[in-house]
Amino acid sequence: MAFWLYLLAALAALIGGVVRAATAGADRSVIESQLATSGVAVSTGTIDAVITTVIIVAIIGAIIWIIAFVIFALFMKRGAGWARIVLTILAALSLTSVAGSFGLGALQAIAAVVATVLVWLRPAREYFQAVKASRVPR
Repeated sequence: MAFWLYLLAALAALIGGVVRAATAGADRSVIESQLATSGVAVSTGTIDAVITTVIIVAIIGAIIWIIAFVIFALFMKRGAGWARIVLTILAALSLTSVAGSFGLGALQAIAAVVATVLVWLRPAREYFQAVKASRVPR
């Protein structure tokens, strides 16, 4: 179950990245009005550069989250105990995205946190111990 929840978190990161990238252009009017209110003169090219940067950062961020959740979830599924430590750290970091992407950040964080709780419960601990014991040379 934890494996699938981590994959759900990766999917939420993907959709959230797409949503952030798609809605970045809609922020143009907000940026322009805030600059006009503050009296700062900024060229259209600068605003375009900021929006392009936001889109690129959203896409790269989503890719990083997806790769991290999928790769470490695969290692965790194969019984690598260190992967649950990494996934615990990723779940804690995903809490920073709770308010983002129209609720998708919250979905990502909730899925990651629930999965993290599951990988530290007794059945998961027994699974990791069994995998570790099976790898010990005799």
